[in-house]
Amino acid sequence: MKGAGLPDLKTALASATWPAVVVVCGDDDEAKERALRMILAAVPEEDRATGIERFECGDDDAAALGRALDAARTAPLLGGRRVVIVAGGGYLGAGGDEDAQRLLERYVEHAPEHALLALATQKMDGRLGIAKKIGQKGLILECTQPKERDMPRWLGERASERGLRLSPRAVQLLADACGADTSLAARELDKLALLADGAGRGKTEVDESLVELALGPTRVAGAFALEDALLNGQAAAALEALDRHLAGADAGAPLALLGRMAAIVRRLALAAGAVGRGGGENDVQSALGCHPFIAQKYERAARRIGPRADRALAACVVADGMLKSGRDPRAALTRVVLSLAATARR
Repeated sequence: MKGAGLPDLKTALASATWPAVVVVCGDDDEAKERALRMILAAVPEEDRATGIERFECGDDDAAALGRALDAARTAPLLGGRRVVIVAGGGYLGAGGDEDAQRLLERYVEHAPEHALLALATQKMDGRLGIAKKIGQKGLILECTQPKERDMPRWLGERASERGLRLSPRAVQLLADACGADTSLAARELDKLALLADGAGRGKTEVDESLVELALGPTRVAGAFALEDALLNGQAAAALEALDRHLAGADAGAPLALLGRMAAIVRRLALAAGAVGRGGGENDVQSALGCHPFIAQKYERAARRIGPRADRALAACVVADGMLKSGRDPRAALTRVVLSLAATARR
C-alpha cells in the first residue's frame, strides 16, 4: 500500500493481523518518530520486555539487516508479538545494496505472522521490486516535511494533541522560530505544555508571551524582531537582532537562521507575485497561507520591494556557501540582512 499515512498505520495496528513490514521513509524525522512510537505503543504490555528489538544499519547493510531479519523470524519464547525496528541504511534507495534487497525480498515472501518489521530510512525508491512486495504485505509511510507555509496549520494540530490552543501571534512566532524543522517544533510544543501547566493555564491557552518565554530572548530576536526590521528596511535594527540571536548560539544556529531569512525572502517573492497581479492583502494571505496581520505586513513590504526580492535570495545562496565553507557567520548573514534591508528601502 504505497503512500500510506499515519491513519492507515493506526487502522492496521488496530486489526487482528498486523502488517508484516512497515517502511517509514522521508525527510520528516518527527513524523517518522511518531509512526515508530505508534507501533511501539500498540505492542501489548506483556510483550514489551522481550518482544521489541532495535538495529542500526550502516555501511554493511546486508550483514546488519540479516541480523535484524533473523531476530524478526525468531518467535517470542512465550508467544505473542515481536517488533523489530531497523534504522538507517541506504538499501531501499536508488543504487542500494542489492544483497540487502534480496535478503529483504526473501523475508517478505515468507514473513512470520508473529512479527512486525519496521524499517526507518531516509529514502525509498518506488521502482525497486521490493517496494511492490512490501506494498502487498505491509505499508509504506512517506513522511514528507511540511512546507513552511503549512507550518502554522501543523503547529495548531500538534498543539491540539497536547491540549493547547495557540493564539495566531503565538503560532506565527513559533513557525518563524522553528521554520520547517518539525522535530524542533515538537520539542518547543512539549516545552510549552510544561510551561502552561506550571503557569496554571490548564494546558489550554498559549499566547505570545508564553512562546517568548519558551524560546528565550535570543530566539525571539531571530523571529519577529528580525523579520519586522527586514521588512521595514531597518538595517541597524536587523543587525542588532542578528547579534542577539548569534550571542552564545550553538554551531548549527547560523544555518538555521539563514533558513528563516530565506523563508522571509520566499514569502516576499510570493507576496510580490500576488501584488504584481493586481492583488491585495487577501490575495497575499491566500498565497502565503498565513494570518491576516502577517499578510498585511508582507503586502506592504511587497509593494516597496516588487520583483527585486530575487536579489535577496541570491544573497542567501552566497551566504549558504560562506557558512558551509567555514566563513564567519556574522559576515555571511550580514550580507543577507543588508540585501533584504536595502531592497526593502527601494
